[in-house]
Amino acid sequence: MVRFAFDAITSFSWMPLQAATLLGFFFSALAFLGLPLVIIARIAGIYVPGVSSILFVVLLLGGIQLITVGIIGEYVGRIYDEVKGRPLYVVSERKNV
Repeated sequence: MVRFAFDAITSFSWMPLQAATLLGFFFSALAFLGLPLVIIARIAGIYVPGVSSILFVVLLLGGIQLITVGIIGEYVGRIYDEVKGRPLYVVSERKNV
């Protein structure tokens, strides 16, 4: 049952792709907001050498990668919808023709 629910979420929705993009923006913003704290801690001398700077660089690069994967996924999803060739709407009945 869980597998069917997971298939329904991932197969018929763009929500996971949009969530990846939003998560990427969140991590990138977190890294940009944390970098000034790392610089201030380095100037003040209250830091462990290399840990915080590497952490925020990895966070920034991971966020950028998530944004890129989300954007590429959006393109692939839209291409997939167009390739299916489904009509925009279906007329169930005609009146006064």
